[in-house]
Amino acid sequence: MYLDTGFLPSKDGFAFANTWRDMVLGVIASRGRCGGMVFAALDAFVAGAPLPPGSRDRMLPEHDSPLARWIWRRQLDSIVVLPGANIARFARFTYLPSGGPLGVGAATRQSLLTLFDLLRSGRPAPLGLVSGLGLPHIARNHQVLAYAADFRENDVAVRIYDPNHPLRDDVVLEVPLDPSAAVEERGGGKPKTWRGFFVEYYSPRPVPA
Repeated sequence: MYLDTGFLPSKDGFAFANTWRDMVLGVIASRGRCGGMVFAALDAFVAGAPLPPGSRDRMLPEHDSPLARWIWRRQLDSIVVLPGANIARFARFTYLPSGGPLGVGAATRQSLLTLFDLLRSGRPAPLGLVSGLGLPHIARNHQVLAYAADFRENDVAVRIYDPNHPLRDDVVLEVPLDPSAAVEERGGGKPKTWRGFFVEYYSPRPVPA
């Protein structure tokens, strides 16, 4: 079964790449503002509104620009601000064992049910991608936006907007239904392996003019 919300990274995502360098709360090194870009793009899509001026430029906005400040606010929302507090879910999934009924593989396949329901309702879903096991890997986690998926017999191909690969409509997460198998991201260059993912908490915010 193929589900498609109508979102397209080349049309509805930011044209610049996620090359920001920040610290969250002054202590957590952030590998960019992937969550902020994902949440902001989803805000515009849900509202049926255009992205603010500068969103379709290939160059990163100046850090003190309104667009950069909005993305930074949404970055904080995507991680630490209630009711989301996705940072707790990142920590939980990062420390889940790799195998077993309570492992990250089983939890990821459970998340496919939530993803299915959201996509079927027409709403893209932010995903938290988990890199490795343990504290050193938390900063290497990532956030993307799932906007379509092909639910097949043995696997699910999840189409994503990855802010690290702007304007690309061919980036896909390949998720075998076997919980012992890793998740592979393909289409943005060299394939990347993820331990798993979860559907993030998300609440829409107004899009600045």
